[in-house]
Amino acid sequence: MKTWLLPRTFLLIAALMFLTQCSDNKSSFEYVEEGIQFTDFQQYDQAIGSFLKAIEKDPKNPRAYYGLGGIYNYKKRFPEAAEQFKKALLLDPTYFNAHYSLGFTYENMGKKEEAEKEYEIYKDLKMKMDKLLNE
Repeated sequence: MKTWLLPRTFLLIAALMFLTQCSDNKSSFEYVEEGIQFTDFQQYDQAIGSFLKAIEKDPKNPRAYYGLGGIYNYKKRFPEAAEQFKKALLLDPTYFNAHYSLGFTYENMGKKEEAEKEYEIYKDLKMKMDKLLNE
């Protein structure tokens, strides 16, 4: 093999590897998992980006809205958090953790009655889910 071909071949392989990494092949689920990992390392701005990408990939993914709401809670952006939890619940009204988190958000916003209502829904749904899992 001619020695001038080696640098060109290497350059071509490197360019192809770079281009495949630039393509967006992640699913909404994978972006949610990435957002959770960023959250675990307290990299909240990166987590927001991942959850937004998850929503962009699949606007009907309640876990993406839930994750985004959780980050907004961490950042004390409670009205935005409540909006995201409500979106998650529109997609899945049985998402009991979203009801709990919405209650927590309302509590932080000083909306005690709304918080209590969400906590009650959470308790009822959680009890029903636990009962189903134990059967």
